[in-house]
Amino acid sequence: MSETLAPDAVIAASPDAIMSDVDGEIMLIMVSTGRYFGLDAVGSEVWRRLQEPVRVGDLVEGLKAHFKGDDAVIEREAFAFVNTLSDRGLLTTH
Repeated sequence: MSETLAPDAVIAASPDAIMSDVDGEIMLIMVSTGRYFGLDAVGSEVWRRLQEPVRVGDLVEGLKAHFKGDDAVIEREAFAFVNTLSDRGLLTTH
């Protein structure tokens, strides 16, 4: 497992990930490994926001504003998800 991303880390989608939108949900294929990933509606929204570099903290704040729910839960799950993306090589850090 890689290092946990800090709120001030700037991240973006890896250029090695090819994206396809299938009925509003994102499918990803990693060119370098041939692995593919399917994202649900929430994960797809996160991925769309990662098309340009963004601070992790700003991404999380944007998700809290976009989705209804407990802010602490959204924050915890968003941090966990971007760290999973990072661990799988789907993100770049700037």
